[in-house]
Amino acid sequence: MKSKRKLAGETTEALPARRERILNAATECFLELGFERTTTAEIARRARVSKRELYTHFEGKRDLLSAAIFNLQNEVNINLIGLWSSQRDLEEVLPKAAKILHNFILSEQFGKLLRIVAAESYHNSHIAEQFYEMGPNSGRKATAKYLKYQMEQGRLRQADPLLAADDFLDLAVGAQLMTAVILGQTRDEPRRRNRDKHAVEIFLKNYAITD
Repeated sequence: MKSKRKLAGETTEALPARRERILNAATECFLELGFERTTTAEIARRARVSKRELYTHFEGKRDLLSAAIFNLQNEVNINLIGLWSSQRDLEEVLPKAAKILHNFILSEQFGKLLRIVAAESYHNSHIAEQFYEMGPNSGRKATAKYLKYQMEQGRLRQADPLLAADDFLDLAVGAQLMTAVILGQTRDEPRRRNRDKHAVEIFLKNYAITD
């Protein structure tokens, strides 16, 4: 009886690891094959689980895509939240935030998932809504919270924090960059660094309180 209880405990502990293995396999398939060509059978094969076990963790492909989106967006959100909570100077924090956003948006994984979501949204608008809420909208609110605190501390002029966040994110990311990502284009690193610096300079020129 003792050995059986131990075995049951080990099986329970292994469930998160198997779920993560399935999700990693699904993400790999989506990026390599696209959403339509990906099958649950192929995901199960790569994850080394049965299809039955796959369905004990996820309802299907769209559920797996949602989980992949969450993982991707959560990764950059954690990095930015850590930065927004720091007590460093604006001139140091904002360029780092712009760089994190650039590296994330220009990553191959983000670009491919963005194009998958855009295509799938015609069939399932919930996927697009989820992508927006977990990514751009969540990041917008976190940025606004940080900028509001800076306004309260007298480092930035008083303004609508959400509009200020929109201004910063539009300068840091911009429609041109997002268009390039959707079309599968890339940019060289020096040009990105110059854009980051320029974006922060323009933002602070408009919002910073100077002595």
